Amino acid sequence: MTDHSPLSSPSLRIAAIQWQFRAYKHPAEWWQALEWQIRMARDDYSAQLIVLPEYFFADHPGEWPTHDVVCTALREFSARYQVWIVGGSLPFVAGNDLRNRCWISGPAGELFHQDKIHITPWERDTWGMVGGDVLYVFDILGTKMAVAICYDVEFPEQVRALADRGAEILCVPYCTDDAHGHYRVTRCAMARAIENTIYVAAAGCVGSLSSRPGFAHHYAASMVATPCDIGFPPAGIAAQAEPLQPQCLIAAVDLRLLRAARDHGAVQPRTDLRRDLFR
Repeated sequence: MTDHSPLSSPSLRIAAIQWQFRAYKHPAEWWQALEWQIRMARDDYSAQLIVLPEYFFADHPGEWPTHDVVCTALREFSARYQVWIVGGSLPFVAGNDLRNRCWISGPAGELFHQDKIHITPWERDTWGMVGGDVLYVFDILGTKMAVAICYDVEFPEQVRALADRGAEILCVPYCTDDAHGHYRVTRCAMARAIENTIYVAAAGCVGSLSSRPGFAHHYAASMVATPCDIGFPPAGIAAQAEPLQPQCLIAAVDLRLLRAARDHGAVQPRTDLRRDLFR
């Protein structure tokens, strides 16, 4: 899972797409809208990494798109626009289990996945969904990136394990129906950024959807969170989208600054953890 292309500068441009649900009539119209978002993020804002929200496929007309279709499209978009895409998530049947799976595609045809580890009560009780059991860290663009889907970011142990394996960027596709859920996810994202000296990019959905049960309302204000240390924004927010509005949120993150903070920051909670007490 290694991308050997060098990072041309210490800055990496991340796009978090705040997806607005709409009533699309035909699948082709939906895929055209997705490609437009990707093309805009890449061509207009020079994004190198695009993060899409959890369950943003919910407004795809008719049934959920098949994973073969999703994987083919993401790989084509990544190759066409030379960009990494964290492709949100959608339900996936793995053997006898239903999982919440995120596909990740790269410009050279790479295709990886990460399953949601912690399943919400709604997913479990409504769909019988189960959590995954493997955490992945991906080498992209001269850095290490990992994915924690929505509820996953509320568990410090999971993100600590990813940071211990070298993750510097955490992508958090999320889908929340009200402000309570949004703040749970984004405030935990900010905490994980501080605790682990990482960047966290959270992308959510907005708008209402009447065509699919369980997706009536959505609240998001997508964000890119940073550590709170010298050189970073004091409040730990590199960029944040307007609540409830569709947006392509762009943030340039400095990887050299992040690495320097890991070694010489004012505080270093990632390495100063009393592991003799907290294993």
